[in-house]
Amino acid sequence: MLIEMLFTSTILIIAIFCLRKLTLGKISMRLRYGLWLLVAVRLLVPLSVGTSAFSVMNLLPETIFEQVQMFFDGGADGQRLPADMGGALTADGAEREFTDGQNAGAETADGHPETEKGIVRNDTAVDTGRTEETPAGMKSGDRFSVWSEGLRGQRISALPQLWWILWLAGFLAVGGYMLFCWRRFAGFLYGNRRELPAETVPEAFAKRLSERNMKVYRVKGLPGPCLVGRHIYIGEGASAQESNLSHILAHEYCHALHRDGFWAFLRCALTAVYWFDPFVWAAAYAVRQDSELACDEAAVGLLGEPERFAYGRTLLSLLELAGGGERCPGTSFMTEGGERSVRERITALTGTGRKKKAVLAAVLFAAVLFCGCAFTGAEREDTDSAKETGNGTAAGAAGDEQNENDASAAGEGQDVPMVIGEDSAEADRILKQYEKEAELTEEQIKTLEESVLEEADRAAFEETLHYYGDVDDSELLQKREFDVQAYYDWQAGKGSEKPEDGWYLLCRENGGLIYLYGLYTEDFGFRGVKTRIGGDVTNLDMPWCASYQNGNSENIRILESAENGWPRRFVWKLPVEESGTTEIWRLYEGYRYDTGTIDLHILTAEDCVGWAKEHLSFTVDQAASEVDVTYDGDMYLGAIDISAYADREVEEVQIVPDAVGFALDDPGMEKLHQIYSDASYDGTAVRLAAGLKLKGVDGLWFDGLPLLTIQVEEDEDSVTGFRLESPRIDETYAANAPWQELE
Repeated sequence: MLIEMLFTSTILIIAIFCLRKLTLGKISMRLRYGLWLLVAVRLLVPLSVGTSAFSVMNLLPETIFEQVQMFFDGGADGQRLPADMGGALTADGAEREFTDGQNAGAETADGHPETEKGIVRNDTAVDTGRTEETPAGMKSGDRFSVWSEGLRGQRISALPQLWWILWLAGFLAVGGYMLFCWRRFAGFLYGNRRELPAETVPEAFAKRLSERNMKVYRVKGLPGPCLVGRHIYIGEGASAQESNLSHILAHEYCHALHRDGFWAFLRCALTAVYWFDPFVWAAAYAVRQDSELACDEAAVGLLGEPERFAYGRTLLSLLELAGGGERCPGTSFMTEGGERSVRERITALTGTGRKKKAVLAAVLFAAVLFCGCAFTGAEREDTDSAKETGNGTAAGAAGDEQNENDASAAGEGQDVPMVIGEDSAEADRILKQYEKEAELTEEQIKTLEESVLEEADRAAFEETLHYYGDVDDSELLQKREFDVQAYYDWQAGKGSEKPEDGWYLLCRENGGLIYLYGLYTEDFGFRGVKTRIGGDVTNLDMPWCASYQNGNSENIRILESAENGWPRRFVWKLPVEESGTTEIWRLYEGYRYDTGTIDLHILTAEDCVGWAKEHLSFTVDQAASEVDVTYDGDMYLGAIDISAYADREVEEVQIVPDAVGFALDDPGMEKLHQIYSDASYDGTAVRLAAGLKLKGVDGLWFDGLPLLTIQVEEDEDSVTGFRLESPRIDETYAANAPWQELE
């Protein structure tokens, strides 16, 4: 039943995704939103309605279905075994396999009896001519067979139990996390909300809201307008204009009409129950987006067609106001999905495509067809069941006849060879297979435990960051710096006091416009960064480390300023890991909106090393004592002199992963501009150290070798927000940090 429901729901979700893609802009968004009701019903009702030739279960091979079903059934209480075991089960559950009486005591071509091959065994006693029995009345040859089959049965039946334990742990983890987020978000709303004065609510909506007992609240720090319960919540600044407020109220009012509060709860419940199914998560995300599109369409119908473009401009203005703050998995904000989603919604609003009745009829027909495919079972089930029953009966009759023949042969004193699991290679193979399956299950449980611990750690740190994020600004104005030496002395047990929990000033921009603070706590160590620009502060969940380089003002650089003089675009670099001999740095670029929120991009050392492996190639010329460096296979950058290592054979050249450096304001900036001639380049660069793998020497060596300097540009389409290009060999800089002394 479970495998059937999972298979049919997966096909149904894929079909609806395809239908959404094909009918984009050709059907009502509310109808597209309603198509997901089919998936909800399929997941809520795991039973199939009859059988049909259209059922997708006909696509699933019968053997796969039987094996998976046997797994979830516990292997028929531990007695169902693979067909290739070939034995018949006796009344006491022991499996015995007999050979034909005509072949008893047969010899192989080399004259040796088959017993020496470990396949058959003659249990007849020489002196009496009768089969030897154990005190319990069991044949001695059956003892290992019974024990091994019992062991297999226990392993088979234990697998579904482990699966249900795994599922329950995942359900509690996902469901518990959602419940925790909901309670925290509700507490945030109720503790910070202020009811919007009645006179500021547009007349067109005052009566509608009153009839449904709906109220409008203003909440500071809310990422965007949302509907929680029956009330509407908006952030500060979202209701600056009456027209914008009308658009917001229309959108959230349509959410209430669509009963989206209930559907959001159902969406979260289904994702918690089916936490292991990525298709259910994908469907939940798509439902959330379609919910917003449906409300956009309904809101425009409520406001009137002339307000269509003004409504789109309101969405863009809300996107600029959106940022961090409290969020909840079960709550959809009006700017849900970020910039990309909002722009897709605006495109849908401005679309001129007419809805055609033929497309509508085709969609309805497809929906009915999907129901027939996903809600019915395979036609072959009854037929195959009858076939299996007939085969089982015939096999049972044949087995009875064979047992009678064997008993007759034993009575006549003939040898009755019998297969036992102890000498069976097939039995060993099956045992190893089940052991492997058990190990995989243990690995899955371990992975789940790690995932649950990570979620718990993230939730706990969010609480810590929220607690320390609300500290009085006077603590920040103290500009307390972290005592690096005292910290290391305390770690080494040299008598220094333990650092206090709280914020420490990491770096200040030269003009005093940007301050960076790092959060240190005993529970989480160096984790949490706060930016302060004027009166605006932003809390970020990111690592930092105690470094003597933190206080250098050159770690921050302003690239662009707003009209009011405050930083608009800026970069900073920060050490995030310290190993005693090296420090790992990251490059951050921030874009600050007028609302004070920051859009942040991060470039890591791992990103830079990965880029170098993809684009740079090194060819060692031992005779010329140089390494030729090529970019993208066709651009020759120059040669690195390795004459200092002439007495050693260079086997390979690699980028040193923990020697990646970031330059925010290169002293040779004019020279860089002359080389790159790119106006968008602001002097920000990445420096990579090429290390030599010397024969017979451990580690990478880069003592005295020049660095590779790579231009850094913005790229909104990339994952990191950065683009690396135009590398060159920088002879003016050299890396001088070998890992150990050469012998």
